[in-house]
Amino acid sequence: MNVNKIRLIHFRNFWDVSLDFHSSLNVFIGNNAQGKTNIIESIYTLLRGASYRSKDDCNLINWKEKKSYLLGEVQKDNKECFQINILIQNIDQQDHLYPKTKKVIKVNKKYQKKSWLLQRFNPVIFTPEDLQIVKSSPTVRRKFLDEVIINLNPIYDQYLKDYNRILFQRNILLKNEKKVGNLIKQLSIWDEKIVELGTLIILYRIKTLQLLNQKVKSLHQMMTENKETLKLKYNSNVLTSFTEDKEEISRILKQKINNAQGRDFKLKVTTVGPHRDDYFIINNKIDLGIYGSQGQQRTAVLALKMAELEILQEKENEYPPLLLDDVMSELDLERRRFLMQLIIEKPMQTFITNINPDDLTQLKSIKDSKVFRVRNGQVEGNEQ
Repeated sequence: MNVNKIRLIHFRNFWDVSLDFHSSLNVFIGNNAQGKTNIIESIYTLLRGASYRSKDDCNLINWKEKKSYLLGEVQKDNKECFQINILIQNIDQQDHLYPKTKKVIKVNKKYQKKSWLLQRFNPVIFTPEDLQIVKSSPTVRRKFLDEVIINLNPIYDQYLKDYNRILFQRNILLKNEKKVGNLIKQLSIWDEKIVELGTLIILYRIKTLQLLNQKVKSLHQMMTENKETLKLKYNSNVLTSFTEDKEEISRILKQKINNAQGRDFKLKVTTVGPHRDDYFIINNKIDLGIYGSQGQQRTAVLALKMAELEILQEKENEYPPLLLDDVMSELDLERRRFLMQLIIEKPMQTFITNINPDDLTQLKSIKDSKVFRVRNGQVEGNEQ
């Protein structure tokens, strides 16, 4: 899959810029805070209908304007072509810091929902924040896993939203209801949906971790010359032993939620469910989050991202675009070489910001490419 071209109108710090991309390698160079990351973000937003950097669409609109446009052309390997137009418009009449917005998505002149994009386009994004997956909080690890699942199974995005909405309502009830009798009656309504959706979320996470394990082991051994073995292990707030039986997961979750009602009422928050789950990233039987060196942690994250890429390639029978935002500068020489070798060998479109000049020279000598020079919201030209 390739992004052939994109036009940014009033997007972040860009006024009106059109870019034609190479089907192989695209590199954005320039000083800090000039707009390189904004271009990566625009490509991701075009393909997914939402930013990976901000939950508030208003942040995507140039601060001098009320609306922003993204217009692009995307081509699948089967030559099917899609003209995508996204309008993000400020509809708040008040001068708020985070004004309300509306988003309109058109594909080949037909109105579509974000879910339509999720079902068809699945770029892999790698940012410096991803390097914190191993040692950061369970929330960060869940976010990475959930994004992989959404790429593989777009319906999961709706399950997750519905679960979080119901969880929010349940927590409001726990905070506001003073009488235990009334609380128990009202909780039963929300608990049924928590169990139904929570079971699906747990099941999807278990199956996706298995898929990642199948890929990440060989990739990690390749990077460590077979000296280390990486494994992901689900650390469930619900399950004490491994199972893929949907009915069994549902039964256990229901029982644990019922047993936790007293604690939930006391703490005013839902203490049981997949929103409390985590997974261990284990290297040679050692928890990397606690005992791993920075090098080991970054090697593990790189293996995870490459595993995601390979899984998506097998699902779609084509490589998704790889977006590398300021990652190369965060990796040491050995890991940069591994990533560069992958970029050289795989038939995929790649977008890179902030690359070492020597690495760029090496890549350009082997792989067809375009280099874009970005300065203060302008792309001054590109060179082959």
